[in-house]
Amino acid sequence: MKKIGLLLSLMVIGFSLIWAGTTQDPEIETTREGTVPITLPQTQYRVEDRDIQDGVRKLNGQIYIPNSKNKVPLIIFAHGFNGSYRQGRVYAELLASRGYAVYTFDFVHGGPKSQSSSNAKELTVTSQVEDLKSVLKVSQEWTEIEPEQTNLLGISQGGLVASLVASQEPESVQSLLLMYPAFVISELPHQVYDSLEQIPEESKIFDQFDMEISSNYLLDVWPIHIYTELSKYPAPVLILHGNQDEIVPFSYSEKARPYLQNGQVQIIDGAGHDFSGDYFPTITYPILKFLQDNQND
Repeated sequence: MKKIGLLLSLMVIGFSLIWAGTTQDPEIETTREGTVPITLPQTQYRVEDRDIQDGVRKLNGQIYIPNSKNKVPLIIFAHGFNGSYRQGRVYAELLASRGYAVYTFDFVHGGPKSQSSSNAKELTVTSQVEDLKSVLKVSQEWTEIEPEQTNLLGISQGGLVASLVASQEPESVQSLLLMYPAFVISELPHQVYDSLEQIPEESKIFDQFDMEISSNYLLDVWPIHIYTELSKYPAPVLILHGNQDEIVPFSYSEKARPYLQNGQVQIIDGAGHDFSGDYFPTITYPILKFLQDNQND
């Protein structure tokens, strides 16, 4: 019964994460009564295709570059499960208009719409961690970028991946922004099996999706203790999570509070596992305020 319950849970998560991050052109909210005004200067920007080749991995992506004579800070966007770089469009448009270069890319094996090579049976959280590390490494050589001001922004599973990369390479990540991070993923296999040895090699999950995932996915996340990893990261962290999220309950982000050395968790009232549409304007202020507060750290 535990296994059936997990599979149903994963099925719901998979279907929902396909939609998480779908976007509309937002009405940007940058001021609130009684709050600190946003002073990040507005600027024009351009969009360029930019792929990354690191060894055998090729990552397809786009970079949003503010019009500036000087090097600018960079934000690397990590998309969610079964998603693509397109999930980062509204974040990139918002942040590039405020002076940040933003790189959005497709994880290898990230989903059926991925423009990077894709074989879902090879997908693991660790494989996505390696992809993001590749982007982090290569981006330090981009002439438009100030390498010491590189930040990560991850949604859902991308939030889990970004957290792991920040904990492993803290000297390379100035700050960490997480939108409804899927910390639940690291606990899923423990809800079904009593030991690692009980996970069958040939079992499959998400069998009813276009994207099938092998048992390697569960084997890979088994040893991950995400809150311990978060506690290793000393720089600023912002977590935004909807209190109506039925896919990843906001309690998983609340649980992170005592583990953050320099972080904050904000609950978005009424939001589910997605900040598109009406909720995107609500989160623009805390995102810009966070970056403004920490841009010189």
